[in-house]
Amino acid sequence: MSYTKHNIKTSLAIIKGKCYVRIRVSCLGKRVDLHTGISVVKSKWNPSKGRVKQGAVINRVQYNIINSTLDEMEGFVDDYFNSCALRNAEPSLIELKERFSKKYIKSNKTESEEFFYQFSQYIETASRTRRWGNSMKEYFVRLMNKLKTYKSDMKFSDLSEQFMNGFVEELSKTMYNDAIEKHLSYLKQFVKWADNRNYGVNREFFTYSPKLFKAEKQVRYLTIEELNKIRNCELTEGGYLDRTRDFFVFQCCTGLRYSDIKQMKPNNIVEREKGGYEIRILTEKDNDYIKFKLSEVAKAIYLKYKDFQYDGGVLFPVISNQKYNKYLKELGEKAGLEGTWVDYEYRLDKKIEITSPKADLQSHTARRTFVVVAMNEGVSLELIAAITSHSDFNAMRPYIKANTKGTDKVIEAFDKAVGTDNSDDDGDDDE
Repeated sequence: MSYTKHNIKTSLAIIKGKCYVRIRVSCLGKRVDLHTGISVVKSKWNPSKGRVKQGAVINRVQYNIINSTLDEMEGFVDDYFNSCALRNAEPSLIELKERFSKKYIKSNKTESEEFFYQFSQYIETASRTRRWGNSMKEYFVRLMNKLKTYKSDMKFSDLSEQFMNGFVEELSKTMYNDAIEKHLSYLKQFVKWADNRNYGVNREFFTYSPKLFKAEKQVRYLTIEELNKIRNCELTEGGYLDRTRDFFVFQCCTGLRYSDIKQMKPNNIVEREKGGYEIRILTEKDNDYIKFKLSEVAKAIYLKYKDFQYDGGVLFPVISNQKYNKYLKELGEKAGLEGTWVDYEYRLDKKIEITSPKADLQSHTARRTFVVVAMNEGVSLELIAAITSHSDFNAMRPYIKANTKGTDKVIEAFDKAVGTDNSDDDGDDDE
């Protein structure tokens, strides 16, 4: 392999009276300065660490975002030298500078070409740095395409309050407010990234904060009676609906997400010394280690499957989430679940009532059923969260409204306090 030892020093350089961050790379007795395009206030720079000082905010960008970008740039340099070693090629500082400039520095593109070019660069860079999955990457691509459709010659300077109001109006033709808000949040991530690289973002963008009414959605869960309808429904033993019911009821009795059921292996359930079984699992979404006793209903389902072997060594032969939700709707209809859910969505300030059959079950209905049943039996939110791995209690607040036994107790306490004796009322109004 070729010589790849090199030195990197990140410091400030004064260009036309402004301080910019530069990365100086030395190798084989030569050196090159890579200009990052990131401007920094000198008093907020830590020269010994070559990073922005902790807690500093520069051009409305937090220090950790800027420092993360510098980490990424230095990583790019290291990757270049590593690639040279793998190719058995001698590093070229000229080639390094060309590659660095192509990736990070403004090109000679027109302003409109620059906007969407940099958006593409952001998607590629952030997807690697933040370890995005395909779904997140595709979401940003769809957002970029929506902007292209709305204004094909889009520029950073276009991001005025008036422009954003028009874009939000356009989004509202096909989206509800919660989706619009998500789009705006993701757009802000990209624009902050671009602003940190001095792309001349319209300052009005950073003060833009539209009033978007929040959706009002019911907590979709099953009552004990509805859950028993599913448990007692006659199905072909071993058929796809029978398996779907088993997975769903297991979720209802454990509060586990579909992703955790899917990855569960036999060693995630262990026999307790004092009898019964216990779940021990690291959750997929939160990386939270949880353990708790397996309920009797869940235990029966576990014993039904534990002696079989499935692909990947998993405990249950779980199908894709899409098929699972499809079969759950069929299961809900087969069990004869009646009634409708009523939700309210907003398109800007217009309230829209949306109804859907209770039979349209989803995998997350099971998790909500677990929480609501536990709350109705008087279990505290803190103890429930110890099993469901909810780290933010605000996320559990909607369940409070669904706690029917709890709200009944409030009214009963009120009745007890005020009494129900109307004997003083003789039916005549006092004059």
